[in-house]
Amino acid sequence: MAIAPEYLRLADLTAYASVSKNTLKKWVGCGMPVYRVGRCVMFKRSEFDQWMQQFRHGTESQDLDSIWNQVLEEVH
Repeated sequence: MAIAPEYLRLADLTAYASVSKNTLKKWVGCGMPVYRVGRCVMFKRSEFDQWMQQFRHGTESQDLDSIWNQVLEEVH
């Protein structure tokens, strides 16, 4: 069993996030957390995941039954 590293290099994060290097570079310009040690650029996986959460859209807190009940109440 392979252990996933806590810190990812740019190439590793492109695979993890399924986006291009250019997209990640743009996101860094928009405030995505990054670590720079000399010429090495690293990303902490948990911080990346947390940063991405701010862009999530959806109804995570409601289950399908509660959404359905709300729709039925509005129709009646």
